[in-house]
Amino acid sequence: MNREKEKTGLKEEIKAAAWELFYEKGYEETTINDIIKKANTSKGGFYYYFKAKDELLHSLYSFFDREYEKFYDNMDKSLDSLVQLKQLSQYVSYFIEGNVSAELLAALYQSQLVKKKQDCFLNPDRYYNRLVRKIIAEGQEKGEIRRDMTVDELAHHVLLLERGIIMDWCVQNGGFSLGYYGTRNFDLYIEFMRPDR
Repeated sequence: MNREKEKTGLKEEIKAAAWELFYEKGYEETTINDIIKKANTSKGGFYYYFKAKDELLHSLYSFFDREYEKFYDNMDKSLDSLVQLKQLSQYVSYFIEGNVSAELLAALYQSQLVKKKQDCFLNPDRYYNRLVRKIIAEGQEKGEIRRDMTVDELAHHVLLLERGIIMDWCVQNGGFSLGYYGTRNFDLYIEFMRPDR
């Protein structure tokens, strides 16, 4: 049990060291040797958990999802579903802007595009993607969100909008407030999701 805890601790230390280096030096400039040194481990310790540097990059998704889950757990569920979606989207934008560099996020997006394997990016079982569908489904049941489109169609639009804004932020190297711009654009999209009254 104690040995298993030590192993989990090392994996988390490697992740923390990598993310810190990615943020400080940039993803491309950070080497596996830099990560090994910062995490105070050996090559064997590193390769026990990760085959390559990009696996550390993909672990950002689980980091994001843990944060989004904490936020949602504390959200007032009695709010209108569109308000819940807006608050969630707003949190995502401000959280990313405050915690992840545009360069690091661009590297994450690039790795997904190059591999043409969106196992994290578009995975329908990813926590955040499930959460967006859940809020939309509940909103449709309560008559707060239009019903002439399926939950999956509406969720696809929401996620597409968010990814597009984040991608634009990356392309512009974080040159605008992701939180402000993301919220503003989501406000416009909310009108599209409202049911006809």
